Amino acid sequence: MKTSFFAALVAVAGIGVAGPALADPAGSYDISGVNPDGTQYEASVLVAKIGDAFTLTYTLGNGSKVSGTAIGDDDVLAIGYAEKDDTGVALMFSEDDKWKGVWTYLGAKTLGTEEWTPQ
Repeated sequence: MKTSFFAALVAVAGIGVAGPALADPAGSYDISGVNPDGTQYEASVLVAKIGDAFTLTYTLGNGSKVSGTAIGDDDVLAIGYAEKDDTGVALMFSEDDKWKGVWTYLGAKTLGTEEWTPQ
């Protein structure tokens, strides 16, 4: 019985390992987003892998820069960012060769959304 259980466990674990891997999140992306107040915007972001984490540099439509740090993998990124007096968080998921997610800033009561398309 122990042998059967162990063999089944190995088989199930092997299925998870054999699945296709999604693209590494490092790269440059065009952003299409909606602010928490409902206004739309476009921007870009550069994601670079640094050790076990990622650094993000957002370039907003007016040319200003926002810096961020993320943890995650090929499927999900949890991001913290700062811009002058604003700080916030974002949660992005890999889907259909894009990254899609939600974000908000300190003190907000609503969420914004973003979609990143590889450049």
